[in-house]
Order: sequence, then structure tokens, then C-alpha cells
Amino acid sequence: MASKFEKIAKFAEEARQVRRSTANWEFIRSLPPKLRIALEYYIETGNFREAARMADMSVDEFLYFSKDKANIYDMS
Repeated sequence: MASKFEKIAKFAEEARQVRRSTANWEFIRSLPPKLRIALEYYIETGNFREAARMADMSVDEFLYFSKDKANIYDMS
């Protein structure tokens, strides 16, 4: 039987894989470094608040950009 920690870790890894597989990498690589790094950070960690801060965007603006422009789907 898996512990709570193992279940959370498994869910986090599945979410990371979904973000990686749905992302438009060609678009992301074409962005200026500040936005590219913020999106890559979001893809790897799922932390959209910190990624929005890194990109100097509001959270809403960042989530719109990541979802509609970079095609990143998040399971949360």
C-alpha cells in the first residue's frame, strides 16, 4: 500500500509529464529568455505563481499565456 507521500509524488510526476507533453516547445523556444525560463519552470514544477513573478506577469495573465499561447495543460 502506497503512503500519502508516494501518492502525492506520483500525482506530481504525472502532472509534470502532462505539462511536458502538451507544451508547444517550438513556441516556447522562440520566446525571449525571461518568458522561456518562466514557462520551463512552470512545466517542471507546476508553480504558476512563482513562474508568473519570474515573467513579470499577473497570475491570470500568465495562466492565459501558458494555456492559450504555449498550449500547456495543467491537471490541477
